[in-house]
Amino acid sequence: MTSQDTQQRKAEFARQLAGSQARLYGYIHSLVPDVNHADDLYQQTALILWNKFDDFDPERSFFAWACGVARLEVANFVRARNRQRLFFNSDLNLLLVEAHEEMTDAELEDRRDALTKCVEKLGQSDRDLLTECYAHPTGVRAAADRRNRSTHSIYNSLRRIRRALFECIERTLAAGGKTGVQ
Repeated sequence: MTSQDTQQRKAEFARQLAGSQARLYGYIHSLVPDVNHADDLYQQTALILWNKFDDFDPERSFFAWACGVARLEVANFVRARNRQRLFFNSDLNLLLVEAHEEMTDAELEDRRDALTKCVEKLGQSDRDLLTECYAHPTGVRAAADRRNRSTHSIYNSLRRIRRALFECIERTLAAGGKTGVQ
């Protein structure tokens, strides 16, 4: 392989990864709820993709290929931690890959915009709970301790909030952008 071929290959990899980066990270994070683990797994997946890029079939979807690699990395992570009960099974992982593959970047962007609008419509205590549980590495257990609540109670609140957000996103997309969390 010539130096020019190598440069072109590097540029193509960078283009493909940049085009799938947010979706790939989102896929990994949907399988591994802890943001620190998701970050590590994304970096590991990107390294493997780089090392195996010569095996990539350009006739296939880069995103689908990357998700396949990520799924294997997540499975290795779960096995290494021997806590499989905390993560989804492989059948659900496959369904998640297919769902991500079927959405265009524009559809994902519309959903992200709707989510942002819907989160803004939540009450302050619900927004604070979301931030505490999802943006901080200490997560649900620490939120429960700080609020003198059980983790079960926090999970129930998060379930209620996620349901409200899902319904708001669906209404927002159906209405072409208008929001209103109920």
